[in-house]
Amino acid sequence: MGIFLQPTEQQVATQGKTVSDARRRIDWLAGFVCLSAAATYFARQFWVADIIANLRVQLILGLMGTIVILLFLRRWRMFLAVTAVTLWQTSWLISAFQSSHGSTPLPRQPNALAPADQSQRVRVFLANVLTRNQRHGHITSQIREADPDVIVILELSSKLNATIHHEFGDSHKYAISEPQDDGNFGIGLWSRFRLTDASIFHLNSQWVPSIEAEIEVNSRRIRVFSTHPIPPMGSRNFAKRNEHLSLLAKRIQQRHNDEPDRSTLLLGDLNLTPWSPLFNDLLESSDLENSAAGRGLQPTWYCGNSFPFGLVLDHALHSHDLQCENREVLPGNGSDHRAQVFRFSLTNPR
Repeated sequence: MGIFLQPTEQQVATQGKTVSDARRRIDWLAGFVCLSAAATYFARQFWVADIIANLRVQLILGLMGTIVILLFLRRWRMFLAVTAVTLWQTSWLISAFQSSHGSTPLPRQPNALAPADQSQRVRVFLANVLTRNQRHGHITSQIREADPDVIVILELSSKLNATIHHEFGDSHKYAISEPQDDGNFGIGLWSRFRLTDASIFHLNSQWVPSIEAEIEVNSRRIRVFSTHPIPPMGSRNFAKRNEHLSLLAKRIQQRHNDEPDRSTLLLGDLNLTPWSPLFNDLLESSDLENSAAGRGLQPTWYCGNSFPFGLVLDHALHSHDLQCENREVLPGNGSDHRAQVFRFSLTNPR
């Protein structure tokens, strides 16, 4: 005959306290992630809130994990609250799966091009290569394989600048650049097409150059901007990045008002993801579209393949009379960012 021992009052009390403590901890966790989500509402005002908004994918993963725990512990009220917050945050990711031309996602793989159509297309290579990155052979190999018409390099060092001139000077003989060896804001542009009105300009810092140039493709002119504002770490840098993007949007709009027949491309590491309301502000104020819209979650920073820790920081924004037919994120090249290749087609002028 078995002997059944009844738990003592102390054991029952201890078990009850353990469960109570676990519930209290999960309530604290749920409150913390909900408070973090609420902070994104103030992303335009505070740099920490903007950082959280840019980490919205990671925030959603944390919210989903919290939901699972709440469901397991049957914390129904908190479960419903966190679920509602998660749905709100997830709504910010709609643009990743819906293109600006409609609700159907655009194809993610390049299609074969008819030779007759090549004159209507522009291939662009964009890479933040990291100033101290010495794997220049890997970078030039990626450029050569991509066979772009326009090359834009950010964090350009003087050594890499010379290497690209040497490797691509014959095929891309039109160029403008300002390398830096003691900073992370060197920049350069190389083109198969003739550059007109090409210039280096500075918006709100003499240490942060940007490029503006025009290329002519099949009798159509495309105004190309390239830029790399400072990272928004701290309230001062947050304000400077926002001012940089605001001044740039005004410059783009002014150029369009002066010459409305020009198409526009903005290429760069904007230190901003599509999940921040400030990104939507930039699209609206510059009247540009996001080439990554409708193509899923494709991070460009950092160089690893594990998405939960990646961010979409490198962008190609374009006017409505251009269509991005393909956007490809390349494997790592020694930088903390991953290079991208875009293919744009010319549509009817605005």
